[in-house]
Amino acid sequence: MSVDLYFEYWRKIKSSEKSWGLAWYLAYGFCKRFYASHGIVPHVICKEGMGYYGIQLDYVRCSVNGKEYKQALGRLTASGDVENWRIGGPGDHGLETSQMCTAGVTIAQILSQAIKYMNLPAMPDKTHLNCRHKRWGASYELAFEIATIFAFRNDPPFKIWNHLYNTERVIKEFDEKADMKEHPGAFIFSLYDKEFILTGDGRVLGQSRDNLWDRYMLGESSYTLCLEIEQYLLR
Repeated sequence: MSVDLYFEYWRKIKSSEKSWGLAWYLAYGFCKRFYASHGIVPHVICKEGMGYYGIQLDYVRCSVNGKEYKQALGRLTASGDVENWRIGGPGDHGLETSQMCTAGVTIAQILSQAIKYMNLPAMPDKTHLNCRHKRWGASYELAFEIATIFAFRNDPPFKIWNHLYNTERVIKEFDEKADMKEHPGAFIFSLYDKEFILTGDGRVLGQSRDNLWDRYMLGESSYTLCLEIEQYLLR
């Protein structure tokens, strides 16, 4: 089942006030368009002390964007509203896309409004041709697609993390390629104390030598790969 179809299924049975499917769909849209070409990556955030959650739009640390931390571009709130932090700030819910979703606006229109509100250029200022995220972008986008389907299907206590703050520990512990230049990052799918760790280039860390990117290229779908992660966590 495609992400678009799964979103419509999610919208019929849940609301953006009770599940973060809209935030994940919009983040998936940004990832597909801006990760490889612009070096912009959506990261799951949970900053309880600051009182905000959701998915933050960050710059990839690469040769073009620089290796130091840069201020995030904005955030998709847990309910799916859009915040552009260059013109507003955390908590302003500048574009209330959750209301559009509830009103039945098509997801294509909602995504278009979200991208326009973030005011990102269609072409990057400088080419990322030699960056790892450009050369290996498709595998990271697949991992994000799997995570998006997982988010549609599973609410807490299931969790998904992909920010370096959350993934650095498992990368250092389990990944023999932890020191590679411009590491592709990782996704942690968890249920209580059980974790499934997927790197941005498709490798499964910890429990096997499996590679989901290889399996996808040989014909498996993102949906079936998502179901396999669920089954692993539920065993």
